[in-house]
Amino acid sequence: MAYAILSRPRLAKVKRAFSTRRVPVSAMRGLITGDDVQPRPGDIVLARVDELGKQEKLELTDGRRAYMFPGDEIIVCYGNRYAPDQYESRIGPDLSPCDLVAAGGLASIEISRRIGLRPPTQITPVGLVVGADGERLNTMQFRVDASEQRPDIPAVLSLGTSMNAGKTLTATSLMRGFKRLGFKVAAMKITGTGSGGDMWIVRDAGADVSLDFTDAGYSSTYLVSVPEIERATYRLMNHAAAQGCDVAVIEIADGLQQLETAQLIRSRKILDVTIGSVFAAYDAMGAKYGVDVLREAQHNVLGISGRLGRSPLGVREAEDATGLRVYSPWDLQEGAMVPVMRSRAVEAGISIVHPFLARLARMAMPSNVMLSNLVAIGSASSQAGGAGATGTSLAHDLLERAAYHVMQLEVDALCAAPFGSRSSGRRDWRNGFRLHEWHTDFGRIDLRVPKLRCNHYDPSFTQKVTAPVAAVFAVIEAEIDAFDAAVSTLVREMLTGIRLRPGALDDLTADLAAQIATARRQGLPLMRTVQAPERPLSATIAAVNERYFDEDGGFADEPAYPGAGYGEDRIDAIGAISDRSGLN
Repeated sequence: MAYAILSRPRLAKVKRAFSTRRVPVSAMRGLITGDDVQPRPGDIVLARVDELGKQEKLELTDGRRAYMFPGDEIIVCYGNRYAPDQYESRIGPDLSPCDLVAAGGLASIEISRRIGLRPPTQITPVGLVVGADGERLNTMQFRVDASEQRPDIPAVLSLGTSMNAGKTLTATSLMRGFKRLGFKVAAMKITGTGSGGDMWIVRDAGADVSLDFTDAGYSSTYLVSVPEIERATYRLMNHAAAQGCDVAVIEIADGLQQLETAQLIRSRKILDVTIGSVFAAYDAMGAKYGVDVLREAQHNVLGISGRLGRSPLGVREAEDATGLRVYSPWDLQEGAMVPVMRSRAVEAGISIVHPFLARLARMAMPSNVMLSNLVAIGSASSQAGGAGATGTSLAHDLLERAAYHVMQLEVDALCAAPFGSRSSGRRDWRNGFRLHEWHTDFGRIDLRVPKLRCNHYDPSFTQKVTAPVAAVFAVIEAEIDAFDAAVSTLVREMLTGIRLRPGALDDLTADLAAQIATARRQGLPLMRTVQAPERPLSATIAAVNERYFDEDGGFADEPAYPGAGYGEDRIDAIGAISDRSGLN
């Protein structure tokens, strides 16, 4: 074994990787090399770049991605890697040439890679970096120093089907939801490969403390034993608790079938500090399987998120299959998951759970968070752990479905022809879509509004927030055997001023009734969160309908053009009666 001094001028020119960020430059004094030197996970190594591959840039300790050139010297860590979308690699037996398998600074030998992926950048280790005592430096020597006893703060887990399923965005959104309610939040990633990307996003999103496994002393957690990861998790959580954090949002890398993850989700020590899990999936099948696996492992699965949310049909399939709501990142950031956890806290009993849950159970939710989930906060059913525990936004979904039917009818009328038909009397043509944010009492609804070639179209109902919301309450408040009638009330309210084509009312009523039937089968909440008016709202709207609709469901007097007529007068009438009946 040979020893060489590592001079300050030489260190000043070296590019130091993110994985070594906790190791101070002042501790780096020399290099050891030789055939008898066997690297270990976490060892700091100075290497020379030989040939650039996929990794053309190195993520530095401050997060900047620096270009590398052949001949550059870099300081990285030895570590194994497991990444289905990237590489699998293992540490070699000596300091022979190897690969830079991660831009965060991980040195090992590639075993396999995804088809179509470029080979990794090739490097040659110059020597292991040692300290003043001549002993090799390892990331474990510079880990966070904290207790390994069970932490006092709880954790919410972000799990997923695989890499790139949306776990990091889910965790980030959960963290922002907690922050919105005034909690101090730690964002953590306890497994994976050393890289700053996930840490930077949660830090930018406002995490009070952001930590990952590199802070616990690991450059990578592949092939690290589960007991070691458990102890590392406790150290990080206790460190966050010492910084005053109320809760930790923890991401676990890769999918449920990955070696360490498959064991961690069944770890008693992890489950003991977890109050709930959110599962990020690509598709409905993955969501169904993942939720089943987690439930079998005794996880309290709160909901689903991830890339699945990009497909409305996929969302519907997943919700039908699992009985859980699929949350978008915006839902989570607005705190939509918090009422679900709150109802679980009430169900569990605040005297025997974390202080965080006790605070959560007692706190008042913002009104738009309650309304967007239709959970009767503090109601008997949520305390009993019944339907209120799911937090599914039935009203939001009903309003969104009704909106798309209404837009279809309005655009058909403006074009003077149904979608896809060939008509000699056509006045306009569809020309794609534009995005529009419709803000209601049930949260934001992202609409894809049809565009027309000749005219501009704005949905008439976007200016009628009060009446449709009131009508949705009528749906929710209706007796179990009267859902169809309540749905008709909602439909009629949203179709104010629209000339109906034959069967349009039946189509929309059937669609919304099917949505309610699905919610009932899954035991989702059908409750309101405001005090009931003295006069049932359904009766209020029915009274107004008598003035504006004939007995066949058409308009008593035909408006001159679609969207004209009695819409505003009818809304004013409903508002006046609602005021008298105590709704507002």
